[in-house]
Parts: sequence; structure tokens; C-alpha cells
Amino acid sequence: MSKSKSTEYKADILIVDDTPDNLRLLSNMLMSQGYQVRKAINGQLALKGVEVSQPDLILLDINMPEINGYEVCKQLKSGEKTRHIPVIFISALDETLDKVKAFQVGGVDYITKPFQVEEVLARVENQLTIHQLQKQLYQQNAQLQLEIFEKQKVEEEIRFLFTTTQLISKSGDFNDALKVTLKQLCLAINWDLGEAWVPNNKISKLEYSTGWFTSEKSLEKFIEKSKSLTLAPNHGLPGRIWTSQKIEWVEDISAENKPNFIRQKDAGEVGLKTAFGIPILANDQVLTILVFYKKQLSQPEQRLVDLVNTVATQLASLIQLKRTEAALVKANQELERLATQDGLTGVANRRLFDEYLGIEWLQMYREQLPLSLILCDVDFFKLYNDTYGHLVGDFCLQQVAATINNCIKRPTDLVARYGGEEFAVILPNTDAKGALKVAESIRQKVQALKITHTTSSVSEFVTLSLGVTTVIPNPEINPDILIAITDKALYAAKQQGRNRIVLENLVEKS
Repeated sequence: MSKSKSTEYKADILIVDDTPDNLRLLSNMLMSQGYQVRKAINGQLALKGVEVSQPDLILLDINMPEINGYEVCKQLKSGEKTRHIPVIFISALDETLDKVKAFQVGGVDYITKPFQVEEVLARVENQLTIHQLQKQLYQQNAQLQLEIFEKQKVEEEIRFLFTTTQLISKSGDFNDALKVTLKQLCLAINWDLGEAWVPNNKISKLEYSTGWFTSEKSLEKFIEKSKSLTLAPNHGLPGRIWTSQKIEWVEDISAENKPNFIRQKDAGEVGLKTAFGIPILANDQVLTILVFYKKQLSQPEQRLVDLVNTVATQLASLIQLKRTEAALVKANQELERLATQDGLTGVANRRLFDEYLGIEWLQMYREQLPLSLILCDVDFFKLYNDTYGHLVGDFCLQQVAATINNCIKRPTDLVARYGGEEFAVILPNTDAKGALKVAESIRQKVQALKITHTTSSVSEFVTLSLGVTTVIPNPEINPDILIAITDKALYAAKQQGRNRIVLENLVEKS
């Protein structure tokens, strides 16, 4: 009997490539790691297959007959059921513009042929992890939004009962809501005094929180004594309600013969005769206890109990809503962080780089100010990985990223991981002289880390090659051209011996 997909396979991966050898190699590689693999020899078959059953990840070749990988990715990203499937491009095309286009159409990563097995597996696992986290956050987000909707629906159903619920909803925090509740309820039910008791931080005793009373000065004495009290579980009326989590009504305080009704004497001195208490609960936890007192004997009234209980439910709903909103904000912040931050180095990822470069390009165009771009590449990083291993290589990239980030002083500047061992720095309102100064600072400080690199032919330590371009944006060029020119400057730096900076100053040429 075959096992289910969830227990047998780590993930479902679709490989799209018109070269049988590539399909066979990638398929065997991934299947040996516990993945379920599906194959398609062209884009049309891939789109049909994905429509029937969505994979967890797609490895997509670019150069294919009839419909190329870019178009396949565009169609996937336009479909409601397929837009969230991560796509990793695998291609022999190694030009910067090819990579840029791959990310523009919706790709999450790009692997250049001929590929390394370890690299493919590492990138596949990384994207599957990110995709799974995003799915979890989307689900949590949807659940939290549903909870908020349900709470708001409850609020709408009970708001018409009395003005108190509106005032509670406008309260800035829990204490303000308690004050509003006590005052409005005392006025609504025509009782003389109300108090709120809350568990302390250790949840070992109840403490007085706030109170409200009519204009009779004698009642102030009762409130003042309450402020000095702490009540253990089952101690006094609030303590009993705290333990039982049930409403309690005391018809005649003076006739109360239970020894733990400690407020009998205090109540008698100011003329209070009847008491009524109700817990405010959330997820079976007592948030506070409301206790009301009246200077007349009064038998239990179901109408009054229902009215107070409705307000207590509204108050609990408000507290829960505030908590749910806080959780939703936290979930959205985490989702945004995942979407814009490189998981390994902590700096901005390629998506944020593209968005920010577009924004600053338009801003500098409007103001006719210079925009500088730096592309950095770790020299001989493949040899570094081969010598020391990928874990050490990852740590090296983290150190380099942190160092580059520390060289950036202005909040408008952005450091991003451009891909692999490449980093990019966007410097708005920065001329060529300023950009060169930043680039040289980056080069020197990375070398000053003294990260041993015995297989480098330019230094015994890890070094960077850097390309720098400065331009005042104009209609004749666009951000993609700026990237391409900077990439050529970077290439020139490598050709000239590495561990150096090459500048392309388009401002002077214009």
C-alpha cells in the first residue's frame, strides 16, 4: 500500500526543460533527496499540468520552443491558483539583463547552467522553506482577519442595546474601558457604586483597579478602603467570583453569614445593602471582576443580569479584539520582512532592491540629482566555498553584508543582496566622488575583516571587486541600463586584477 504524499515526499517539484538529459539529471538528484518530481518537456505541458495539480516549486528553463520560460512564468503569476508557486529559473543565459527579466516576470531565484548539485539543492530547500513560512503566515493572517470580523459582528449586534458599548469601543485602553463601563452601568441599572478588581502580575491575588460612585461623599470612604485591599482566591465577593467564574448576587449584605465576606462592616457603615458581581472572561481566563453595590435591598433581576452580562461580553470582546489586532500587525510585519529581507544575510533582498531603485530613479529624475549604484562581488567565492564548505561560505557572506551595511550612513541608502555572492548599494543624491568614497570604504573594511582565503590569487584574505556608476536619470536610459553599465564596470574590475574599483561616470559623459 503506497504512502500518502505528505508522509512520503518532502515536497512536490515540477521540472520544465526541453532537454531530456537535464530533466533526467535534475529529477534523479531531487528524487534522491526525498522529493516527488514531475517533468514537462515544454511550457504548454507544464501549464496544463500545473492547472490540474499545483506543485510546491517549479524549476523552469528559459530557452524552450513555442513558449519560453519567461512567458510560462508570466502566465503562472497571472493565475489565481498558481501565482503563489515559487519559480526558480535554470538557464545557460548568464547576462545581467536575462537575470533581471527573470526576476521581473516573477522568478524567486536564478541558477546558471552548468549548475552545481549542492547549489541547486540549497536554493530549492531555501525557497521551499520561505514558501512554507509565507503559506503559514497567509493562513494565520486569514484566520486572524476572520476572528476580527466575527468580533466586529458581535459588537454590531449588541451596540444598539445602550450607549455604553459605544463608549467602551472608543476607550483607548483597558483601564479607560473599565471606568466607562462602571459609570455607564451604574447609571443604567441605577446602582450607587461600582468597582473593578484585576489579578496581579503573578495572578496570585486580586487588586483594586478603578471605581465609580454617586455624588454621596460617604461612598468615597468605601472606595478608599478598597484601594488598600488585596484579595486571595475565595476571599470576599470578588475572590469567590474569581474562583467560580460565575455571577453572584448578594441580596442583603447585612444578613451575609459567610466569614469570608470581608466587606460587610465597610458596606454597612456607608449604607450599602445589596451587592452583585460578574467576571469578565476571555478564553476561560478572568480578566477583571466588576462588583456593583446598591443602598437598597434588591432581589436578583434577570433583566439586570442580562444587561450587565451583555456589557461584560462587549468589554471582553474589545480586549480580545485589541489582542487579535496586535497579533495581526505582528503577522503582517513578519510577512513583510520575509518578502523584503534576504534570509541569509539580513540585508534587503532582490525584490526590495528592484522596488527601491525604481522609486529613487523617479525621485532623482524629478529633482535632477545624481543617483549612484555600486555592485560588489566577493573575489573567487566559488573557490572559497570549495575550500571551506558552504556553511563557512554562508558565514563569510553574512560578515561581508554586515560590513557593507555599516559603511552606509544615510537612511536613504540601501544595501541589498543582488544574488549569490553579489551585493548592491543604492546611493540617492550621491555624485561619483561620493560613491567612490563609499566604495573604497567598503573595499577596505571588508579586507580588514581578514577572513582567510588561501585559494585567492589576489590576497590571503577575502576581498571585493566593485563597479560604480553615477547618472542623473533622464528619458534616454532606465534603471535596467544603469544596472547593466554597473555590471560591466564590475566585470572590468575583475578583468583588471580584482580587489579594485572601476567607475563609469555617466554624468560627465552627458
